[in-house]
Amino acid sequence: MVIPSSKKGDSPLTITRQYLLIIKTMRATFGVSNLINNLKLSIMKTIFTFLSMLLFTVALAQDKVFVHTATASNISAAATILDHPDLNGNGSANFIVTHNLENGGVQYNDHVTGTFYSTSLSQWAVFNEDGTDMVEGSSYNIYIPDGGKMINVEADGSSYELQLNDPDINGNPNAVMVYATYWNPNSVYNDNNHGFYYNSTENRWYIYNEETTVDIPAGAVFSILIDEGTGGATAFSHSATASNIVSNYTIIDHPSLNGKPNAYPVIAHNWGTGGDASNIVMDNTFGVWYDGSNWTIYTEDVSPMPENAKFNVYVADPTLGVEENETIAAVSSYPNPTNGKVTFTANEAISTIAIYNILGQEVQQVSGNNSNAFTMDISGLASGNYIAKVQAGNAVQSVKLIKI
Repeated sequence: MVIPSSKKGDSPLTITRQYLLIIKTMRATFGVSNLINNLKLSIMKTIFTFLSMLLFTVALAQDKVFVHTATASNISAAATILDHPDLNGNGSANFIVTHNLENGGVQYNDHVTGTFYSTSLSQWAVFNEDGTDMVEGSSYNIYIPDGGKMINVEADGSSYELQLNDPDINGNPNAVMVYATYWNPNSVYNDNNHGFYYNSTENRWYIYNEETTVDIPAGAVFSILIDEGTGGATAFSHSATASNIVSNYTIIDHPSLNGKPNAYPVIAHNWGTGGDASNIVMDNTFGVWYDGSNWTIYTEDVSPMPENAKFNVYVADPTLGVEENETIAAVSSYPNPTNGKVTFTANEAISTIAIYNILGQEVQQVSGNNSNAFTMDISGLASGNYIAKVQAGNAVQSVKLIKI
């Protein structure tokens, strides 16, 4: 026999009477010994059910990520409207956003972007903080914490930096955090790039304006993912070195990302602790793109990636990605680097190859020969780094191409 829970509004006296009546009934039916045994069994079942539900809830609470592309149909002035079941109608569902250079096309957006919730649409949006029109074709990795620990912090307008105070990061110089600016609470625009640094004297983390002569606007709010929690994410820091820097980007080498075009990481700049080689102020907007084998971090203004720059990276469990990218065409290229001709191979017939420079401009395009291998001549291009977008069957893949 299961003891019923009390109804809302029942007084303690009413509840006591209900239980006395139950006990009297059980005594008359089972006797004292049977009463005790049945109560024990009932309690054990209740505890087991509660623990099972708790474990099930924890198992379901895991972070998710998807990629969103701004199109003519979802752009409204400076914003692009998101349409996702985990966000629609959920005004408290803060998320992290990172620019993604290439998702079906190469498109830069050298503007600081923030997040806001439209109460009239009951949908979230990503918008350019400076109010300029959203760039059509630009893409964004959207990371939704669900188990990962997110906090909101508000600036008072008195400084270019804002102290973070949470037991999960206090005293931990190795904490990994990413952020998004959040317009809604106070309707405050925050058109600044930000990074994190650790104050080893105070044992506290700060988020700071990379333009250090400008205070963070009063009322500006940041949504900050500070800990993996039970979200199932992989969080780590990446350092740009001479060996992994190419022009305006740094190549990430990590098992959670290598060979995984649908990983869709989110990132943030980490200045580090005083005295670190990473003590570089970087007033740049950053994004990520997949070069065919690795994810990279790049500067939107195409300025050179400085050596020793440090970045925080979050990667959601890849099995929980909720929107897939194009099917991978298994494209390879050789020789690469090349000073003239380059051959592309794929697992299906190649239909087109388009070459883009690092500004996202298409500089050359050719049609394939309906075979799995195609050789093209790029001797007319200037020396430098390019992205080759290869269409093979229904699949599209971008690969890094170096012209020497």
